[in-house]
Amino acid sequence: MEQADNLSSSAIGRVYETWFLDYASYVILERAVPHINDGLKPVQRRILHAMKQMDDGRFHKVANIIGQAMQYHPHGDASIGDALVNIGQKDLLVDTQGNWGDVRTGDGAAASRYIESRLSKFCPRGGL
Repeated sequence: MEQADNLSSSAIGRVYETWFLDYASYVILERAVPHINDGLKPVQRRILHAMKQMDDGRFHKVANIIGQAMQYHPHGDASIGDALVNIGQKDLLVDTQGNWGDVRTGDGAAASRYIESRLSKFCPRGGL
């Protein structure tokens, strides 16, 4: 009986090792590396799509943008908020208002309920 237990546990270990490598490859290739066509990660593309849906020319609370983007991004509000702050700190695709932090000094952004953003004039208005 012990030999069967050892055999099955080593077989299960190999299966998990294979699954882990497959998942790690997926995360690196599909989620963590920016796409060659537009330089955006999937979460960033989903945020810009949500902002386009909300676009009326006014600034919107980042918390509301996060809520809208959660319809498209299945990984939680913290990852969406961090990605939006990252986009906002680059000061190209998103106009910002409030304390968005500073990459140079390491200051973090204020909570999402205190900061606002909208699509900038440089952000494509067509399909994302």
